[in-house]
Amino acid sequence: MRAWQFGKPKGPGFGLSRQFYLSVLSSRATLPPILDVLNPAGERGAARGFGAPLAAGKSKQDLLAPIERGAYALASHDRKTVLKLLVLSKEEAGFDPELIARSSLAAGLAQELVNRIRATWTLMQLTFESHDPDVYPSLDFLLALAARLAALTEGVVADPIAQRYLLPDEIFQRPRLDPKVDAREHVVVKTRPSKQNNHAHTLGLMKFALPELEMYEVSDKHLARAEGLLMSLAQNMLLGRVVRAGERLQAFGSVFEAREGGLDRAIWEGIPCLEILPARGSLEDALSASGSD
Repeated sequence: MRAWQFGKPKGPGFGLSRQFYLSVLSSRATLPPILDVLNPAGERGAARGFGAPLAAGKSKQDLLAPIERGAYALASHDRKTVLKLLVLSKEEAGFDPELIARSSLAAGLAQELVNRIRATWTLMQLTFESHDPDVYPSLDFLLALAARLAALTEGVVADPIAQRYLLPDEIFQRPRLDPKVDAREHVVVKTRPSKQNNHAHTLGLMKFALPELEMYEVSDKHLARAEGLLMSLAQNMLLGRVVRAGERLQAFGSVFEAREGGLDRAIWEGIPCLEILPARGSLEDALSASGSD
């Protein structure tokens, strides 16, 4: 995945993929004005920043009118981050709420989430046009706008890369694993049955042009530990400690090794992935080395 490159090492050591985006599914026919979403002073619960429609012939008065179909530029207060907001009807976007509501993905969702998805009128997509070299402020700006838009429209935030839907108050983790960034706000750990036991893997690191992580043949007994290890590694990667093939890692009193993964093309076609394996012995022994959960 293509990512922005930094000219100097001020950033955390990774960029943002150009495929990184969030969508807000609005269940209201009438959208709020831009100034209720963000304004310079952050008044009335809005994010701090500046917004403007990108269509020709628009004026400042349009910031007081409901958001309409079209494109908008949303800039952070320091102007280091610029997002593009694209607003489309669900029909124009080719989005069928019932397909989602009846899918296996919806089976584990709260009823409130499913109800809001079913009531979708409009899709609002947020993508990066530019970002802060430090990356973290830009991530918070994106999350704040997504949460604000969803809150104002009784909507849901869709995170396609992480394959999840969130209510507005689920966007930010409180407290955070680290004040700068919390991997749980961007990455999930998924599990599925494998030939023997379970396959656990991350989804979301590709937003940062980083490899996803996976572990095979994890028993039910140690599944929580494997999930915790993968999320811990994801957190470290988002703090700049990027895992690379051949690197050895310590956890649970054991030594693990990262190796080239992604052999299951049904999941990883075109997506870099690292498999986390014990450096020696069995995975079961490595995950249980410091005792049972």
